Amino acid sequence: MIVIVVPALALLAWLALGGTAPRADFVFTSLEPRTVDPQRVSWLPEIQLASAMFEGLARLNAETHLPEPAVAERWDTDESQTVWTFHLRSSARWSNGAPVLAEHFRFAWLRALDAKVAAQYASLLFVIRGAEAYYKSRTDEDPANDVPAESVGVAALDSSTLHVTLAAPCSYFLDLTSFPTFAPLYSPAIERWAHRDERVRSPTQHLWTRPENIVCNGAFVLTRWDFKKQILLRRNPHYWDADRIRAATIEAYITADPNAALLAYETGRVDLVRGLEPAVARALLAEQHAGRRPDFHVGDRFATFFYRVNCRRPPLDDPDFRKALSLTIDRAAICAHVTGLGEVPTATYVPRGAVALMPRLAADGRTIYYDPPAGLGAGLSYSECVALAREHVARYSRRSGAGAIRPIELAFPPEPEQRRIAEAVQRMWESALGLRVELRTLESKVLATRIRDLDYDVARSDWFGDYLDPGTFLNMFTTDNGQNRTGWSHEPYDRLIAAAAVEPDNERRYAQFAEAERILCQEELPILPVFQRRGNFLLRPSFTGLRDHVLDRLPIHRVRRAAPFPGSPDL
Repeated sequence: MIVIVVPALALLAWLALGGTAPRADFVFTSLEPRTVDPQRVSWLPEIQLASAMFEGLARLNAETHLPEPAVAERWDTDESQTVWTFHLRSSARWSNGAPVLAEHFRFAWLRALDAKVAAQYASLLFVIRGAEAYYKSRTDEDPANDVPAESVGVAALDSSTLHVTLAAPCSYFLDLTSFPTFAPLYSPAIERWAHRDERVRSPTQHLWTRPENIVCNGAFVLTRWDFKKQILLRRNPHYWDADRIRAATIEAYITADPNAALLAYETGRVDLVRGLEPAVARALLAEQHAGRRPDFHVGDRFATFFYRVNCRRPPLDDPDFRKALSLTIDRAAICAHVTGLGEVPTATYVPRGAVALMPRLAADGRTIYYDPPAGLGAGLSYSECVALAREHVARYSRRSGAGAIRPIELAFPPEPEQRRIAEAVQRMWESALGLRVELRTLESKVLATRIRDLDYDVARSDWFGDYLDPGTFLNMFTTDNGQNRTGWSHEPYDRLIAAAAVEPDNERRYAQFAEAERILCQEELPILPVFQRRGNFLLRPSFTGLRDHVLDRLPIHRVRRAAPFPGSPDL
């Protein structure tokens, strides 16, 4: 069993607080969200809460992760797959009983495209015709520059029919409609507090999400928010699929302390804890392998751990030198002896484990899948990779005429796991290449600023895909993308990504992405992929309905219990 050591005072404080209110049917731990506004959420805890309270045109199937009807009971598309017509179900209702209208979707999407709303994922809407121009026209204070809303390809043909015109074919568009940014909003509530006459009311725009003001169309409604303590959700009786919702109440138990979260689980205060500390997760996995801890769940995520390289600083500005760095990372050793949760080593960027979850239809009706490149050093032993890396360094030295190579700084946040990985990479680079590698621990905000300002050598990074498509990974390394942050620019890569954005043939599109990824991970190496990330959580065995999810979005609103919740009919 896991032994949990916590300060005695913390335990006493927890016991003193326990039992002051009736326990919710289901309780999970969460960080404090900044907002539950579906157009403004971006952190995973926020997305999880918003997804329980708001529902879009489609939702992702819990088993296949493919889009299925939600507020829209069906949809049609034309031959070019650029014109979509969504037919809303008549049973879709807001928590106040009002019908969900097509206009509520149009209103919400246009609001997300107002730069002053600060929707972190507004760019996801740019697949819609005219959306990007509309967004950019609202980045200044001059309303005379504003592009009219009518230029955006979204229209309510009637109360239950939404018509969407895309800028180009988008094979993952239905996936996007399941994301909170694409959820509808009850416009009367928003117009009262946050938006009037197509303008954002910044001082009060947060007030509509207070429990006394919020109107939701999802499975649950926000009824209480005690800052830094708890968030309480209550089942929405007007939700169109309410008969399949088992829990009457769900509580988010707010804590930023992983020890407190684990203690709350072990003592029965909460039913779900996710994102356990790596050392704890490894111990739990060992327990599970010994035939214990069936409540521990671990699985692949649509996410990659990698190192960014500042391509503006010598010697890191040379592809040969960057190749040498990549070749001398012993990824298999890191996964086996450092991370230890079954991570898959990778020399490419798009997670291979998710390829089967990204089916597309070819022009002739065949189902096709993304075929990523092999990656630098594929098929070679580590000793062979080291030999090849030394050749790349020699080639760099001859071409540059440089003498001794300066020390390379490796930056990472102050987390024990990050230090363990960085120290392993440091040993590999020093042993294999004779480099001097200096480790630099930086607070997360400082590190993020240094990466943004290109004030680093090599820095630890992660990327979690937002939707199941290679583009969510590969688009970010084009020259002008704000997420690039490597100083790397490559015209052929940019052309491939731009071509893929408008390519109607899925087979050609996937081939363009594969060639772009080959350039990224075999030829140029502005990033050094290391492994595909895994996620984990503890779920009390008496609960079902929450399957491990590659996008890390556990649908808490679909939770069930082996014994029915009080007052909940059996299915």
